[in-house]
Amino acid sequence: MTKEKIFDLIKTKNAKIAIGVSFFIVISFLILKKDPKPVEVSVVAQGIYKQILSVQGKTKIKELYTAYSPVNGVMRRVELHAGDKVSKGMTLVTVDWDIIKTIKATANGQILKVYRESAGPVAMGERILDYGDITKIDVSAFILSEDMPDLDLNDKVLLTGFGDQTLEGRVSIIEPSAITKISSLGVEEQRVPISIEFNPPHGIGDGYELECKIILFEKPDAIVIPTSALFREDEKWAVFIVEKKRAKLRFVEVEHQSEGTSMIRSGLTVGESVILYPGDTVVDGTKVVPE
Repeated sequence: MTKEKIFDLIKTKNAKIAIGVSFFIVISFLILKKDPKPVEVSVVAQGIYKQILSVQGKTKIKELYTAYSPVNGVMRRVELHAGDKVSKGMTLVTVDWDIIKTIKATANGQILKVYRESAGPVAMGERILDYGDITKIDVSAFILSEDMPDLDLNDKVLLTGFGDQTLEGRVSIIEPSAITKISSLGVEEQRVPISIEFNPPHGIGDGYELECKIILFEKPDAIVIPTSALFREDEKWAVFIVEKKRAKLRFVEVEHQSEGTSMIRSGLTVGESVILYPGDTVVDGTKVVPE
């Protein structure tokens, strides 16, 4: 091979290398210069953290009275209807037996439900009607036994579901025994009955469903972020903060979580921005722009 051919070969190889390097540089430049990813962010704040236990509850009359037939006999027609007011000593039911038997109201209130109003034969112990004082009601709820260690008497409760208003109450009774309830998934659960005392607004009645948010404890001046910013990395809690227009991985220590809010023990500073719902497209170093 002559010197000229060797020289031409070297020039050809150098040209190919130069083209390859240039191509790599251009591609890298384009990748690095691509548009930043829009992300939703939240600012790390300091405020009151509330540990909340949410359960469904129902209003119930504190003192419910039921009138039963005292004997086998013939009942006279009941002229009372749901909503009618009754006063203590008022005759509610009359049954003809060897002698006339009457059932009288033992307290003031109003008729809640009439199970039978027609005249005719009646058996002893047959339920005729319910009555009670509709102004004296509380809320009944059932708490999972595993949540009971955090629950105390007089815990504050926020009640919603009756119009747009939020009612305030407190845990007034915690029963000593759990009962078995069947969940919506058909699973047996051990739940503890509790009562919630509140000031009933005008128009609320017996058996109304309410959402009960029991505040187990509050901590002022806590570092809080939305739980949607957290994810697991190397079996630890982590977030992406926004630093110099890039996502930066940061490990954090989570103390409590409740109602979509997490209280952070360490790892974040008030005023920093964390990325919400980062997903798989955000990694450490990704260029980002807050939406």
